Amino acid sequence: MGSSQSVTSSASSIQERPEWTESPAARPVTPCCREEPKVRVSFGAAAGTFVQGFPSKGGVYMLSCSAMELEFLGLDLFETALPSADPAEEDSLCARMRLLGPEWWPSLEAYKHAWGQEFQNRGRGCMQQHQEERVRFFAVASQGGVWVLEAGEEECSSRQLGRINNARDMEEKCRQIEKFGGTFYPAPGDCPLLDFKSPFPERAMVHVLLADGDASNREVTRSLMAELGFSSIAVVMDGKEALSLLLAAAEDKTQRKPDILVANTELPIIDAFECARLLRTDFNYSQHYSHIPIVLMPHRTLLGDNNLGEKSAMMSGFVPRPIQKEQLERTLVQYTLKGPRRFLLSGPSVEDARRDARVIRLER
Repeated sequence: MGSSQSVTSSASSIQERPEWTESPAARPVTPCCREEPKVRVSFGAAAGTFVQGFPSKGGVYMLSCSAMELEFLGLDLFETALPSADPAEEDSLCARMRLLGPEWWPSLEAYKHAWGQEFQNRGRGCMQQHQEERVRFFAVASQGGVWVLEAGEEECSSRQLGRINNARDMEEKCRQIEKFGGTFYPAPGDCPLLDFKSPFPERAMVHVLLADGDASNREVTRSLMAELGFSSIAVVMDGKEALSLLLAAAEDKTQRKPDILVANTELPIIDAFECARLLRTDFNYSQHYSHIPIVLMPHRTLLGDNNLGEKSAMMSGFVPRPIQKEQLERTLVQYTLKGPRRFLLSGPSVEDARRDARVIRLER
């Protein structure tokens, strides 16, 4: 696939340019040195244990574990360990790990490469300041099923949710997650925050507001987002409805505020540019959404329109229509994810997502 294309504003027009460009050396990901031996359990200088599982389907699961979680996995609390030579035994460990919300990576090299990209971008000052880190808590019930709680850093701090990790066993952790309003899934495969539905469950934590007055466009865009793992989508048909939803979510603490606004250029009642102006400059909105990413979806035939270019200064990015799936994916991960997972793209289809997942090199 080609390099990511986005659109930037100028005084006279909008032109497509590669805001993020892919290095020719980035695909396929190859180790820069001799491959290191695989390790199942390792310890660092701080508390906690790093566990890696190598499923027969490929890739590697990575999980930072507490002592209680190590016991659940059947691993020693103090001894390092290597992967099993028996694929069935290794798959059994991975099956238990998957209930605790690990990250899946295509390979160890891909994981290291993504972290290398993250450190490079931090060094260049390309931090993604507008996203709030989302924290997940998992516990496996003795009768089957999983308890799950997901919250932003601010909520975790205000409610002191870190205490959940002080649980001495799984049952106690289940009770704590339930106490703080978690959700119980009798069938773990139904939980979108585990990797049973998608190898990119962190995307299910992103809440997208999609605004488009065209029913056909809405359905195509919504379907593409869902295929890419962005399954939490609120859909509105005009700018007035979008602003009302945003304001209601900000004022009602029980509602989840959208993390990104993706809007068609030609929104009815209040257009996308006026929505952006209000969100950036009107205090009623800006106190909550001054930094929310706003991605515009203009038709490609409008990219040279001078008026469009002059109005686009308050937009974060652009995905021209007809929408290309890879460009939509790149834009969404760029503006909604933090850390090295924003450098991991899926394959060309849902079925190929795990097989063809790859790390890309993104440069400003």
